[in-house]
Amino acid sequence: MFGIWEQCIDLALEEYNAGSIGIAAVIIDANGNVVAAGRNQLKDSLVSCSAIRMTSIAHAEINALNNLPWDKQKVRGLTLYTTVEPCPMCIGAIAMSRIRRVVVGSVDPYAGSVHLLEIDDYLRQKGIAVEFTQGKVEEICFALHYLSLRHYHKPEHPVFRALQARYPTYARKLDDLLNSSFLPHKELDKAQLMQAVDGEHGELGSG
Repeated sequence: MFGIWEQCIDLALEEYNAGSIGIAAVIIDANGNVVAAGRNQLKDSLVSCSAIRMTSIAHAEINALNNLPWDKQKVRGLTLYTTVEPCPMCIGAIAMSRIRRVVVGSVDPYAGSVHLLEIDDYLRQKGIAVEFTQGKVEEICFALHYLSLRHYHKPEHPVFRALQARYPTYARKLDDLLNSSFLPHKELDKAQLMQAVDGEHGELGSG
C-alpha cells in the first residue's frame, strides 16, 4: 500500500509549497483504488482539491470527503489515509461518512483527536478502526507538518512544545536543519524533503 502514501506525501508537499499546512488525505475503496483526495487549503486559493478553499474548514480530510463522488459516498469498505492525525472537526466528518478505517501517518499531540472515538458514546458506536504508521512514512509526514507550522506560527506557540515532546529526535533534527539554512524558506522539492529526513535522495522505500 506504499503507493498510497506516495500520493499523500506528494499532495502534502504541494500544499506546503502553496503556503499552507502540509497535510493531505486520500480515500481508497476496498480494492485499493483511489476514489478521492484532498489537501489542506486554509491559506491558498489554487483550484486544486477544494471548492471550500481559503476557509477555516478547508482541512485535508474535509476536502477529501468533499471530493468523494456521489456514487462512492454510500459504498462500504472505504479507507481514509491522512498524513497527520485528524482534528476534532475532521474526526466528526469522518464519523458522519461511511468510512470505517483511518490510517494515520503521524501523531498530532496538540490537535489530534482520534481519542474521541473511544470516549464519546456516539463516535464509539461508529466502530471506526484507526491505525498509526511508523518508520520512514511517519517521519516524512511529521517533517512536512512540522516545517509547515514553523512557517505558520511563532516559535513560542504551544503546538511546538507538544510536537517536540512527542517527536524529540525528529523535531531537533529539523530545527537544526532550519538553523543551518540547509532547508529553503519557501519551496521544498522531493529530494530536499528526503535529504531532510534521512540525508539521501530517492523514493519512499521503508516504514
